Amino acid sequence: ETQRDQARHLQEMRFDWLNRMANGPRPLQEKLTLFWHGHFATSAIKVRDAYFMWRQIDMFRQKGSGNWLDLLKATATDPAMLVWLDQAQSRREHPNENFARECMELFTLGEGHYTEKDVTEAARAMTGWSIDLPAEEYLFRPRIHDEGIKTVLGKTGNLNGRDVLEAIVAQPQAARFITGKLWKFFAAENPNAQLLEAMA
Repeated sequence: ETQRDQARHLQEMRFDWLNRMANGPRPLQEKLTLFWHGHFATSAIKVRDAYFMWRQIDMFRQKGSGNWLDLLKATATDPAMLVWLDQAQSRREHPNENFARECMELFTLGEGHYTEKDVTEAARAMTGWSIDLPAEEYLFRPRIHDEGIKTVLGKTGNLNGRDVLEAIVAQPQAARFITGKLWKFFAAENPNAQLLEAMA
C-alpha cells in the first residue's frame, strides 16, 4: 500500500474508535482500551502500518480487563510493539534492550525496582521474537535466540521472553505499579477524585 493509503486507513480507524467511545455499548471497555493504548504508548508514526495498529487496539479491547500477565504477554509479542521498540531486530549476537528496559521501567515495575543486569539479561532472553511479515503475525525464530543461562530478577535458567515476563509479574511491585497507574487514570476524570484519594 502507498503512504497515502496507510494515512487514510489510520484516519478511518481513529474515527471508528472515537465513534465507539462516544456511542458504543461498552464505554468502560473503550476507556480501558484507551488506558492501555496510552500505557504501552505505541504510535503509528514509527509502526507505519494501520493494520498492526488496529490489531493492537483490538487486542487491548479484548484482553484489557483480563489477566495482567496474559495482557503483557500478548502486548510483548504484538507486531506493532515488536516494531515500535525494535524487538523484531534483536538477535543473540546483538540483543536490543529497548523493549526489556521499557517493559520494566514504564510498563511494569518503575525506576529503582530492577538493575541494569536485569535489563541486559532480559534482552538476551527475548531474542528470537520476530514478525512473519507475509502473514502479519508474531514469529519466534529459534536460530537467533540466545540459549544461554540468564538471571533476571532472581530467576535463573535458559530463560526465554515469556519466562522473563512471568518473573516480572511475580514481583509484588508489578501489582502495585499497574494498580497505581489505573487508579490515577480513572480518578483523574472523576469529579470526586480528591475524595477518592482521601479514601485510598
